[in-house]
Formats: sequence, structure tokens, C-alpha cells
Amino acid sequence: MDRLDLYSDTGLAGGALTGAKSLPQDRNIRPLLDQHLFQGSAEEKIDQRRSKAHSHSLSIKLQEVVQYNTQLAYNAPGARLNMTIPLIEDPDHQQLQRDGHWCVYSPPLIALPNQGFPDKPFFTALAFDNAPLAWPAPTDWQRFRLGIQFERLWQCALVHLKGYELLASNLQVQGPASTLGEFDLIVRHDHALEHWELAVKFYLGTGDTTQETAWFGPNPTDRLDLKLRRLLSHQMALTRTPAGQSLLKTQFGTSNTEVKGVVKGRLFHPFTAWLDAHWRYPETITADHLRGWWLTDEDFIKRFKFSPQRFRPLTKRDWLSALQPSPIDQQLTATECMAALSSSREQYAHHIAMLDDNGVETSRGFVVMAPWLAITQAQDRGL
Repeated sequence: MDRLDLYSDTGLAGGALTGAKSLPQDRNIRPLLDQHLFQGSAEEKIDQRRSKAHSHSLSIKLQEVVQYNTQLAYNAPGARLNMTIPLIEDPDHQQLQRDGHWCVYSPPLIALPNQGFPDKPFFTALAFDNAPLAWPAPTDWQRFRLGIQFERLWQCALVHLKGYELLASNLQVQGPASTLGEFDLIVRHDHALEHWELAVKFYLGTGDTTQETAWFGPNPTDRLDLKLRRLLSHQMALTRTPAGQSLLKTQFGTSNTEVKGVVKGRLFHPFTAWLDAHWRYPETITADHLRGWWLTDEDFIKRFKFSPQRFRPLTKRDWLSALQPSPIDQQLTATECMAALSSSREQYAHHIAMLDDNGVETSRGFVVMAPWLAITQAQDRGL
């Protein structure tokens, strides 16, 4: 059996691409390790190298392989070749690690322990085993969806959390005529079955911020009270439906489940209230929730146009864990930041980080645009 070890100055993807291009065209590749580490069919990914139009897509796809010693068996009649791709500690992998730990250990957003929402001590008590942990990269970098990535990070975490066993994820519940919903996670803990619903949410407060109706998402059609109502009355109630109980009994031998709502995220307070530490929020929010601020685009420029303060626009993949120190070319003045935001397709609200003189993140905020204000103010007036 021959063996090819791939190393490359360009990193994991570049090394894999170089090795794959050197392989004969008439062979197939298959995974030796657990299929889920590859986020799909390894055959499909390697086949893409056969088309010149996809000659670079392999390097993107293989960034998802972040196992410490991932092996692919390359088979042909009478021959076998192993490709061993060592993990390279690149910034993307380090961010996945930070994001994964943020999902587990950041404070919860919802303070309703008697209704199935675990409190902070529940999360701080969670402990990982000693096995190598390969945090999954997003399956689609071009159409990144934060909620899906949050779920996938939790799926990975539960495989390695002591005392927990992940039994199923995104398990659909079928009613007589249509799909009623799905169980985000089915987990076994202390020999008992648990149903977990997951959400990562970011809300900006306007008006009377002691009310759940006053907290809107960056997309202003998303509102705290609406999300909480759906979680309690629909998503976390699926286990009580006849179809849900039947499915659990058939799949796992019991319909007796404990339901948990795992909601992480951050509240963004009006800038002056945030600056004065005058935080007002609903009783359903935890007292130690993660906090940020928000300003309108006009107020942002008025406040910081002549300030030496530096900022960094955040893409959605940056919304979870804290940033590493930003290089100098990513430390923008308020005017430069607004110019960068204006080139974005986002029409409602832009997420940014405030930086210190060394490029270290000190806080997070949103700069909101006129359409966001118009929609939220109309809802405040009941229009």
C-alpha cells in the first residue's frame, strides 16, 4: 500500500489540491473516517477536479475537512493509496474553535428555567472529553446561514460533551397531511431522552425596552416576543403532539422527554443607555446577557466622524465569538467604516466591532439604516 502525505505552504486546501491533481483520472476516492466529517460525499468533491470550471472548488470544499488526521482511501483495481491530510492551525480553524466554545459557554439569553430554558450554571458545568474535536466549517461559504452553523456547532459539541449522546438532529415530525416541524436535537443524558431546540438571536431595543415587543432583529420582521412565543407554543411543544410522541416511541423506545430551549445571542441597547450602563430589558432576559449598542447611520457619523476611534465591519460568520486582534488595514475610521457598509447589499442594519488602539475588540454594535427605523417605528405605533 502506497501512502502520500500532503504538505503545502498554502495550507490544508492547497496541499490537498496539489495531491489530488497528481492522481490518475480514472479512480474514485472514498472516506475512511466518519462520513459527517466531510460534510457530504467525498466522491462528489474529488470528481469536481475533473472539470476545469471547478478546478478551484476542491480547495474550498476541503477546507471543511478539519480532522487532526483525516484519511481518504483512493481505490483502483489492484492498488490502494492513502492521502493523509494533517490539520493546519489556520485562522479559520481557530475561529471555528472559538465559535464552538462560544455556543456552549456563552451566557443564555432567555431567563425561563421553569419553562425549559437552562440557566448559566447548566452551561458552565458542561465538560468536553479528551478526544480530538473537529469543529465543522460552514457547508456553503457563499450563502452562509448563522442559525444553521450554530446548530452544526452544537451537534459537534454534543458528540464530545461528557455524559451526553447525540441521537438525532433535524428529525422531521410528520402530521396526517403535512410536516408539523422538526426536533432540532434528540439527546440522551443520564439514560433519559431529551429534546433540544436551538436558536441564536440578536435583538436591538427601541422604545420601552422592558417590553418583549420592543426588541427587533437586524431584519426588523424578527421580534423577541414572536420568537419566544413560537419556541414555547410550537417548537418546544412538538414532543406533546401525538405525531411527535409516536415518532419518539418508534425511534427511541420512549416518548418521555425533557425539553430544553437553548437560546444564545446578544441584546443591543440604545447607545446612550449602553454608554451609561442604564440597561432596561424584559424579565424574560437573563441579567448577565451579552450586551452591545446601536446607532442610526446619521448618529454614528455625528458621534465618531472626527474621533480617532476605529471600527471593523462584521460578516455574519464573525457574529459569534470575539474577534482576534484586527490587522491595521481592517481598523477603519467611522467615515471609512460607513463607506465600506454602503457597498453592502444589507439594507436594514450593519454589525460592527469597536476596536482599541491595538485592534482588539472592545464592544459590538449595529448601525441601522432608515428602512429599519421606519419598520420598527411603524410596529411601535401598531401600524
